[in-house]
Amino acid sequence: MESSGANTTPDPMRHHKHYVHGSKNSSPYAGGSSFMERVAEGVASGMGTVAFVVIGSAIIIGWVLINGAIPYFENTFTHLTHGGQFDKEPWILLNLIFSGVAFYTGALVIIAQKAQTRTDKANEEASARHRDELSNSQTALLQQNTDLTKQIHDIAAQLKTLTEQVHATICTKGGARA
Repeated sequence: MESSGANTTPDPMRHHKHYVHGSKNSSPYAGGSSFMERVAEGVASGMGTVAFVVIGSAIIIGWVLINGAIPYFENTFTHLTHGGQFDKEPWILLNLIFSGVAFYTGALVIIAQKAQTRTDKANEEASARHRDELSNSQTALLQQNTDLTKQIHDIAAQLKTLTEQVHATICTKGGARA
């Protein structure tokens, strides 16, 4: 048991030090240990933000407006009124929609994963604290049991002594009468 002071509580994550970047026990399966894994984690972390979605949306809207969205819509409207297609092959508008969906899906999945990671970490910390509390409780109960066993042993020794004294007294007096 780790205890250097009266109110010192052990670190609930002490068994998970391999998750700390730069620790001597760093594991490639616990947060990444190589430079490229840390870079990838940093990029994914940046992409998994609402700011990334907002900035990306502004770039897409700006790109569409700068590159002639109004003439495109006028041309599309003219084609539709004359019985033509609004998105001729190779269906660039459809590809743009799917690309946008992929952009938002990827960013939102990363955001959700980050939230789940925070939840998992909080659950793991709570579980570690609970295990420590159970361990401390069991240790205290075991110590109480040990103390009671010692008391019972002492009482049994005293009872033996008293029984021997009573026996010696009765047998000596009883033997003298007979």
